[in-house]
Amino acid sequence: MTTIRPAQTTDAAAMARVHVAAWRGAYAGLMSVERLADLDESRFTETWITNLAAPGEARPFVAEVAGEVAGIATVGPSRSAVEAVTGELWMLNVHPQHWGTGVAGALHDHVIGDLSDLGYARAMLWVADGNDRACAFYSRKGWAPDGEVLYDDRETPPLRELRYVRELRHDNA
Repeated sequence: MTTIRPAQTTDAAAMARVHVAAWRGAYAGLMSVERLADLDESRFTETWITNLAAPGEARPFVAEVAGEVAGIATVGPSRSAVEAVTGELWMLNVHPQHWGTGVAGALHDHVIGDLSDLGYARAMLWVADGNDRACAFYSRKGWAPDGEVLYDDRETPPLRELRYVRELRHDNA
């Protein structure tokens, strides 16, 4: 059974473990072998500690299976220049050992419900072009690409990302 809850600073190391493993699994062939090998759990842990201690508008969550963090996600207001009624799924990563088990779906549904509860009418996310597993997952969850493309120049070569969007449902609307 998967339990979803807000992330805490004590989750930082487990979140870093998931983050690094998920990137290595999902971005193989999309990012350089050197870049993926250079991912460092201790650096990710420090980043998560900092982000969790002062999250600002970010809303980080973890998915646990048998008491172990298996997935991580963060939502918040859109970081792009779009209308204020659009929230963003900033990131969703699941440890490869839990791919295909329902963890990603449970985590996704929870955080999308959170965005809806916050009053957002729409949501957006960025997904790496070529990350076919993620693109198929998001399509099954009601997302569709809207034609916008972003080049993440923090990566070498720059990583091409596609924007996906979806409407959010409001049961009390």
